[in-house]
Amino acid sequence: MSVSDSLMPLARCCNMEITRRGGLILFCDYVCENLNDAEHMTWVIINHVSDLIELSHEPPVQDFIGAIHRNSAASGLFIQAIHSRCENLSKPSLVKKTLQCLEAIHLSQSGALLTLLIDKFLHTHHLAVARMCDLLACRRLEMLLADSAEESKTQLPLEDLETLLQYVKNTGLTRRHARLASLLNKLRNLLCPESVLTLSPERTHPLDVTSEDIAEMVINKTFYMSIARDQCFSSSIVPKDCAILLQKLDYSDILAIMMTKEFNLSILAHCITLGKQATLALIEKQTRSSLHQGQTSVPEQSLHPLLQAAQLTLLRHINNHINMLPVPHEVIAHDNKLNSQEEQFLEKMEEFYSDTSWIEGVTHLTSTLVQYLLTLSQFPWQPNIPKESVRDISRFVVLNVEILHWMLHQDRLPSTEQLETTLMCCTTVLQNPDLFAVIGQKEHTTWVCTLILAVHQLLSSVLVIPGESLVTLPNQDSTEDQPQHSYDGFHHVLRACDQISELLHCLKTYLNPQSSDSKLPKFLGNLLRNIIIGLARLPLVISYARTPPLAWKLGWLPSPSGDMRTILPPLPLKYLQEKDVLKEFIFRLNMIGWTTRQQFEETWMALLAVLNPAIMSEEHHVSPEEEIDRTQCIILAVKGITSLLVQSTLAPESGNPCNSTYECRPRNKPLAFLHTKCGKRLTVVRDMIEKELRHLCSVNCGSIYTRHHPVQPFDNNIERELGKDGITLGQMSIESIWSLVGMLDFADHENTEGDHSTVPRERSSSLSGLDIHSCICFLLDLYGQWLSPQANPRTPLMQINETIKSVVTISDLFTEKQQFEWMFDTLLEVQRLHPVEDELVVQYLIVGICKAAAVIGMDVPVAEKVGRLLEATLKSPHMSSRIATMYGSLYILETGMSDTTKLILPVITEYLLKQLENITQINIQSQQHVLVMWASAFYIVENYQEIIGETDITFKVLQLSSSMASGNEELTPIPVYLAILRGLERLMLTNVLNKQDSETLIKLSVDRLCMPSPQRAMAALGLMLTCMYSGKQGDQYTPPIMLRQPSFEDDGCEVPMPQDPESLIIAMERVTVLFDRIRKGFPFEAQVIAGILPLFLSDFFPPQDIMNKVIGEFLSSQQPHPQLMATVVFKVFSTLHAKGQHALVRDWVMLSLSNFTQRTPIAMAMWSLTCFFISASTNEWLRSLFEHVLGRMGKMETVDCRFFCLAALDFRSQLTDDGQLRAFHSTFQSVASKEKPYADLMACCT
Repeated sequence: MSVSDSLMPLARCCNMEITRRGGLILFCDYVCENLNDAEHMTWVIINHVSDLIELSHEPPVQDFIGAIHRNSAASGLFIQAIHSRCENLSKPSLVKKTLQCLEAIHLSQSGALLTLLIDKFLHTHHLAVARMCDLLACRRLEMLLADSAEESKTQLPLEDLETLLQYVKNTGLTRRHARLASLLNKLRNLLCPESVLTLSPERTHPLDVTSEDIAEMVINKTFYMSIARDQCFSSSIVPKDCAILLQKLDYSDILAIMMTKEFNLSILAHCITLGKQATLALIEKQTRSSLHQGQTSVPEQSLHPLLQAAQLTLLRHINNHINMLPVPHEVIAHDNKLNSQEEQFLEKMEEFYSDTSWIEGVTHLTSTLVQYLLTLSQFPWQPNIPKESVRDISRFVVLNVEILHWMLHQDRLPSTEQLETTLMCCTTVLQNPDLFAVIGQKEHTTWVCTLILAVHQLLSSVLVIPGESLVTLPNQDSTEDQPQHSYDGFHHVLRACDQISELLHCLKTYLNPQSSDSKLPKFLGNLLRNIIIGLARLPLVISYARTPPLAWKLGWLPSPSGDMRTILPPLPLKYLQEKDVLKEFIFRLNMIGWTTRQQFEETWMALLAVLNPAIMSEEHHVSPEEEIDRTQCIILAVKGITSLLVQSTLAPESGNPCNSTYECRPRNKPLAFLHTKCGKRLTVVRDMIEKELRHLCSVNCGSIYTRHHPVQPFDNNIERELGKDGITLGQMSIESIWSLVGMLDFADHENTEGDHSTVPRERSSSLSGLDIHSCICFLLDLYGQWLSPQANPRTPLMQINETIKSVVTISDLFTEKQQFEWMFDTLLEVQRLHPVEDELVVQYLIVGICKAAAVIGMDVPVAEKVGRLLEATLKSPHMSSRIATMYGSLYILETGMSDTTKLILPVITEYLLKQLENITQINIQSQQHVLVMWASAFYIVENYQEIIGETDITFKVLQLSSSMASGNEELTPIPVYLAILRGLERLMLTNVLNKQDSETLIKLSVDRLCMPSPQRAMAALGLMLTCMYSGKQGDQYTPPIMLRQPSFEDDGCEVPMPQDPESLIIAMERVTVLFDRIRKGFPFEAQVIAGILPLFLSDFFPPQDIMNKVIGEFLSSQQPHPQLMATVVFKVFSTLHAKGQHALVRDWVMLSLSNFTQRTPIAMAMWSLTCFFISASTNEWLRSLFEHVLGRMGKMETVDCRFFCLAALDFRSQLTDDGQLRAFHSTFQSVASKEKPYADLMACCT
């Protein structure tokens, strides 16, 4: 069929549509001119109501709709037609047009219009449309209220009105459309005044329904349990507050609430989060206790009761859902004809899919499951999922993906939240080793096929128009090459293999952030990349996934093996010698990695065959073009084999780039200060800032599954950007390399500063059983032949360049000193003979020579030679060479004080000071160059004071760093700014800087704390705290303690802090800056600072100095976060209670009472007093209700009034002094006549 013939149906359809629309417009014009003929109008309304709405912008159609509006009967018919015939109203634009057409409907049809609006449009999740619908409905309700009761009853009978009210109440629309609900309720009470109805939810709160006198109520566990149960069973809940209530209970009590049918599943996710935090705090408290008692045993690693109960509840609910599903599982390809078994399976599943409440329950469980899996991965001891639940969870994620697939087939777009939750669940499950193993089992082949099919369909639905292919692989260039799947029992497997290959191709196009084809939002692209890589690693399809599609086109016809016939033999050499095939092979290797030692060895042998010089010499008379092509293949193979070896350093799972990161051993030594009492306190507050800062600076590089690792804000290499986990120069410190090659004597380091827990004694690759040592030895022998001056034929230049780059990269894997000696001798010889103008080679030579020299050591002649080499390269105009030189010099500086470092130090410091001074005045040209220069400068100042102590280098570095950190944001990017502040923090903690320098840095941090950028402000806060804690006196060294969670009680680490009045005033000014940041910063910033404040204030100020400031901020009408300030007051009071200073707390409450009663409005005054009294209470059950009360800010319901009376009476019971009792009564008696809550309190006191 010709192209013109294929286009004819499309053209005919387009012409037909133009004719149809034009005819309808003309007919509307005709009807408007003959309005007496009601038959024509009725016919158009009944049969073409959707078309009328679509064409409502056309003038003749507008006139026709206007005629409908003027006619009562036609308006009623129009409403009925929309209700019965307009079914597909998912597009917001179409809904908006419909509402515009209904806006001027005849007044006599207001009742019918209200029914239509509430029943068909009000529940939409498009807020703009919902607001438009709400406005129109409210306008009509006001008109009905203005009419007589009889007229309103005629338009909207009482039964219909009550049905609408019940619908609004049951669907939860009351809160979103409060005005509409109020007007409906008002109309109903007008029509039926004898029985007043309220839309507010039924009162179930224990304080709302109790008949007991407030003065006689006892606040105990029973009372607390009743509130916790009510909140967890309520339809309108705050999940986090409910989780906090449950956290205070025992395991059996928590389980008794969670296992009930009424328990709201949306609370579970917050229970798991709080349970994780409580578990970590419990373990660390046990660790502190055992260390104080001199015990060295590891504390029992058990989960907090809240987490245990949430885990059991979650897994029980998942099991219940899975047991409801039909078996056996079938793959449902909606675009293919289904067999009878598949049709039966789909029919049963659609019963669940159409159940809205069931789907909602699955959604809650999915978000909880994501939180649960992430929580398990963040515990240091890596607890396992209960064995009996592993299969249920695996099947549950398949169920989620099936729901998503079905919705796409039904043209029902999932919400963004549902889509993200489903994809996140799939990602975390595939990255969990236990769940991944279950999904990959032979009996779960249909699960794998379903997952791949659904992800492929999702990408197709989002990225390409219907009827087009997602991608066209090289083996699918023509229709003859398209995969044809026969229905022989393996067709789903073969289709999955084809689709996973297509999905991997998308990683280079649609899912590549740097590609112009990338059209997906960042969060969606990152999740899909992780899912595709995880699916491609499954045993069923990994062999196909690793095979370049071009190999099939070139004629490769292997014989698949395995039960599912999906295991392919290694790709023959003749195909790998094709450059495009090899390039694709390496791309897929880098994306997928390997799963078994056999796969690693097969890949190693395949790439090694491409490198084998024996094969190269077999042929003669090779043309220059063929020689270039062959050399390019060798270069690609070198890149591939280097990547293969480097992937063995991935931890915790070698060869898995999906859930692992490259080993990184920072050069910075542990800080002794952090093991002092002040250091431990600093660690607590500094880690809170570091976690938020890392979250802010995360670049979302693809690794979603985060495993537990200490935050360690002071240990990482300064030049390493936060959030980037790729492999770079400086990945392994010289000390760690010495350890790996057996050159580090740990016995000699026992008494040195800090501990050496960061020094590795074995590689992660050894845990996978890989013989990396033999691989390295073979490669070095081959590389030695290529780099030898006597190489025949002569090694091409680009091959030399790639070889030297590979040597430098894999040097982190060396296991013997001799290998570094070979590296030094070989690279030095290449440097001697190679043209110095070849900057591309020189940049790798210089860093390789310096690294090898640092490992093996240098005598004076060699040191002089290396020094001249460094000096010459630093003068190079090539930026990459200078960056490599700085990294090389850092390797040498890491070796410590020696004659060698004394030789090169002047060269490096001169270069650094000159370059750093220049970049503070001009735009930065290379961010990496600036970062590595600052890393070098701070490292020299920290570790080489004996040499530079008498010079002005330290002063200049401090001056330049302060100048750059306080400079224009455009001139100082965030990574450089963070690097500078981290370097300054280390200098403070190593006692390099004096008190005057400390004051300068504090002034810098206070100034930067006022910047609008949250990243810069949080980093400045960290610097300020570090300066203040490091400047404290009188603390002694104590053994290392893991302290990661804030503790606001006396933990035995209290430090005496004598303060003179002047220093107190200065410190209070800095606290004022923190309170200002709480007011002006983002909410998440305010939350972080409010979390730090209680511990920080108790460390630096006497109670009498901090209480006035804290309470004043709590009462301030300018404070936008009163709940955070209430929490600060609560924690400060908790600290005082823990120290036994109950009288001080009571005194401050009594001093502040009159200020609280004068606060307006009365609801805020009552809430503030309730929080204040609870904070001052010593009743553990009343204090446990603090978070519950905190969430009721601004309310003045019966519950709030009674809470206020209970808290006030509890505080009154603590007063033992008659003068304080009289003052208490006097304060409230003076305002009791004005406000009812105070009068009620006085009534309870009598």
